Amino acid sequence: LVARFVGSGEREDAETAVRQSLLLIVAVAACFAVGLFVLKRPLLAAQGLSGAALDEGERYLAWAAAGLPFTFLNFVQAGAFRGLGDTVRPFWVTLGSNLVYALLNALLIPGNLGFPKMGIAGGALAMACSQVAAVALQQWFLRRGPLGGAFSGAPRVDPAWIRRIAKVGLPAGGQQLLRTGSMLLSQNLLARRAGDVAVAALGVGLVAESLAFMPGFGYAIAASAFVGQNLGAGNPRRAAASAWIATGQAVAVMTLAGLLFFALAEPFARLFVHVTPQMPPDEAARAHEQIRLVVLYLRIALFSEPFLALAMVLSGALQGAGETLSPTILVAVTSILVRLPLGWLLLGAYGVPGAWWAMTLSTILQGILVVAIFHAGRWQKAKV
Repeated sequence: LVARFVGSGEREDAETAVRQSLLLIVAVAACFAVGLFVLKRPLLAAQGLSGAALDEGERYLAWAAAGLPFTFLNFVQAGAFRGLGDTVRPFWVTLGSNLVYALLNALLIPGNLGFPKMGIAGGALAMACSQVAAVALQQWFLRRGPLGGAFSGAPRVDPAWIRRIAKVGLPAGGQQLLRTGSMLLSQNLLARRAGDVAVAALGVGLVAESLAFMPGFGYAIAASAFVGQNLGAGNPRRAAASAWIATGQAVAVMTLAGLLFFALAEPFARLFVHVTPQMPPDEAARAHEQIRLVVLYLRIALFSEPFLALAMVLSGALQGAGETLSPTILVAVTSILVRLPLGWLLLGAYGVPGAWWAMTLSTILQGILVVAIFHAGRWQKAKV
């Protein structure tokens, strides 16, 4: 909405979109925070956690739930920057909040400099505090920028604007919910059929692979801003051209990252999984198996990186156009209806590598289908 209004020169409507989105997200965040706090134990148990791991996870989510409203506010205010096409100020926001996160992790997890030793719960509190810092920094920049009017005057909910925002935002939120739900169900499947070593290997693999995700996120933000602003300016041809240029660059960068992962898979794995001569034989064997599975994950993921770039950037472009329903349906098909049954079949036939291939093949399918959706061009007529 912000990108469209900025492109058409309707600055007051852009400010109203931000103001109403913030009011809406406060209510939504409160519901999710309460739900997460109440359901934290069954949610963790559903992922196969038990014993001490379940207790620690519950402590973590208790603090995470407290910080959730600020995380939601962070999302909306970051969206305002994306609509403006501003990536410089968000960089400083992210740098500042990550410094807070790193510092508090160092103090609260081990209990340094007189701070209480909180363990994993300290990491959650550090994350919550970093989100508070991010929201404060974002508002400081936004109030001094072209959307400063969004924070003036008494807050008042406008039902017409809420419906307008929800028309775009609910499918986009559903898309993220489907992605997260698919990953949780995949982890549950791994935990029940392959054990916690496989789940741990997936976590390490995703962290390492996130180095390739980062350029994809950047290009998706760029495509979203370019498409929204050019549609607002009445120039759909330029909107399409900018999206394809961003996509091409993302494919090149993420493919290169995939090749690096393939070549350096084992060193990456050993950054996160350590084997020492002092380890008991059973622990050493588990660590070696985890390293093996992480290496397989990163090498199999190479084949999905170009298609992941297509999916990320073109989905961002569709979001910039206000077309969020068709990508959500696409994610439901590929991440739920394809990935999970395929994962179940391949995990049974080929073990954990079969699960890695199921994730890769479903990502390839998603990339191909989002190209078809974008090429069809119906997004150029999306009404926001």
